[in-house]
Amino acid sequence: MGLPAGVRGASRLRGRGQVAVRRPGQARGTPRGVHPEAGAGGPPGPDPPGGPPAGWPPVTARTLPRGTARAGRIVRLRRRFLPADTLVVLLLVLVVGFLFIYPFLMLVFGAFRTAAPGLPGDFSADGITGAYKDSKVWGTLRNSALYSGAVQVLCLTMGAFFAWVVTRTTTPLRRLVTPIMVLVFATPTIFFTIGWGMLGRDPAGLINAGYRQVPLLPGDSIVNVESWYGIIGVTALKLTAIVYFLFLGSFMGLNRSLEEASRVAGAGRLSTVLRVELPVLAPAITGIAILGFTAGLSLLDIPLLLGLPAGIHVFPTEILSHVTAVTPSDYAGASALSMLLVAIVIGLVLVQRRLLGQRSFVTVTGKSDDRARWDIGRWKYACTAVIVLYGLLAVLLPVGQLVVGSLQPFFGVYGNLTMANYTAVLDDPETMSALVTTLIVSGVAGLAGTAIAVVVTYAGKNSRSRLRSVPVMGVWILMALPGITVGLAILWAYLAVPGLRELYSTIWILVIALAVHAVPITSRATEGSIAQIGTELEEAARICGTSATRTLVVITGRLILPSFLVGWFVAAVLSAGNLDVPILLASPDNQTLPVKAYSLYQSGDAGQAGAAFCVMMASFIVVLAVGWTASLLLRRLGRGHS
Repeated sequence: MGLPAGVRGASRLRGRGQVAVRRPGQARGTPRGVHPEAGAGGPPGPDPPGGPPAGWPPVTARTLPRGTARAGRIVRLRRRFLPADTLVVLLLVLVVGFLFIYPFLMLVFGAFRTAAPGLPGDFSADGITGAYKDSKVWGTLRNSALYSGAVQVLCLTMGAFFAWVVTRTTTPLRRLVTPIMVLVFATPTIFFTIGWGMLGRDPAGLINAGYRQVPLLPGDSIVNVESWYGIIGVTALKLTAIVYFLFLGSFMGLNRSLEEASRVAGAGRLSTVLRVELPVLAPAITGIAILGFTAGLSLLDIPLLLGLPAGIHVFPTEILSHVTAVTPSDYAGASALSMLLVAIVIGLVLVQRRLLGQRSFVTVTGKSDDRARWDIGRWKYACTAVIVLYGLLAVLLPVGQLVVGSLQPFFGVYGNLTMANYTAVLDDPETMSALVTTLIVSGVAGLAGTAIAVVVTYAGKNSRSRLRSVPVMGVWILMALPGITVGLAILWAYLAVPGLRELYSTIWILVIALAVHAVPITSRATEGSIAQIGTELEEAARICGTSATRTLVVITGRLILPSFLVGWFVAAVLSAGNLDVPILLASPDNQTLPVKAYSLYQSGDAGQAGAAFCVMMASFIVVLAVGWTASLLLRRLGRGHS
């Protein structure tokens, strides 16, 4: 339609910038430049040097289909300068460099400044020398190591135990473990801590109040969470959920033939677990231990609310104190401490690779194995009791205390229930503004973080550019930065630049910081589905004439959509309950609900903090219900059109 006479079709050769044209009478599939009568006694071979035979129309831009000549020129220009693939990756390198590498460099820059971010000052090493010469800093580092190490011993033990119970035994309540862990993971750390602060405070906590009601028991209290064992226990209860999910896949992938060989050799079940399964799980155990130790070093919420009242200082609280507890704020000292923490984390990762890099831990082979569960006899009832106890300590008690505490007129006064705390929360413009800000920031930051993770992971897998690994490495730089350090790095990066300074005290600086902080986690949630997509699907779509953009959206996008939604949900949940990042970036105009809840708890309004948690959870349930209903309607409409 509309083509010059004699031209039947044309197609641009992929990656070469050439055009293949079928001459008049030339059969389909005849190679370009071969005479159409070559197979019937005609002159074989390519066109003569002088040009095509007489009677063939000349090939010019006007005799080609519309857009073919222009496409050829574009391809030649791309080959002359840079391939399109390299241009995309180069653009991605610039974006990742600005969002991830630039704040890290500004954190190092801030350690040598004598003034706060955005203010005129000089360069000096006084901040670094002053921070590292302070004996209190090294005592704080020792506290952090003891705290994180003790937490990891408990978390690894409980996480591995629950993963083993779920995947290998016939324990009656094993199917409740995963829902319990989901609830523990979804509960924001700040509210989990507030719940346990109201439960175990001495002497007004609910547990201690109930203990005093039992006659003949010695003393007035049984627990005090504002202590070393308190912060270690509460942290272990919270982080066990994460460790469990990290262990679950490793236990499910164990080859049962190793157990069978051990049992045939005469080893008992306990010996098989200790001498066969645990050594095979060494990569998972070591990796999870280092990740958990890093998380323990980086955790702010629990030491801030439960540790500081007892005089317990750890590294994140010390960094925060350098900014908020002294006048003028020591931003250089805080940056110097952050650099030390980053160096420790990077060192731990290198140690892990050094220890495990030369060993083989292959357990999944082509040989089939038995999937039968162990009947552990009477021990299954002990395992059931442990499941019930963990559910009680990690879900029912802290969440129940938040609900009950929100109905108390004053913390520690039990019996008279009232809705006054809910009235105060709903009538307070700051609290409601913080709730709206939290919903917007968590949703947008989760979406942006997941989108960045998908683009970076997809480019790293499918691009042929030599720069494809640079965005991936840039994203993982911030994996070594604790949340409080990310907030400090963003503060240096944006307040020091006049144009970017305008973002401070707006919700967009929170969106950027939380999205950047969530990308390493969302990368883990989406990289598996991207790695499973073969290039054959995209090549088939391109052969059928589908453009690269349409192929990416219609085929690749649909395949990774479930993982994308999961990553978005996880990032939104973590962002909604995050206190580490917004505590340095929040202002009265862009305060999030965790920051507001922390302020309420510190001022003695624990009941209002509990009410804020209940309102927040109710809001999230409404949002999820609306989203689920909308998805059902869209599916039905799609089925109706099909």
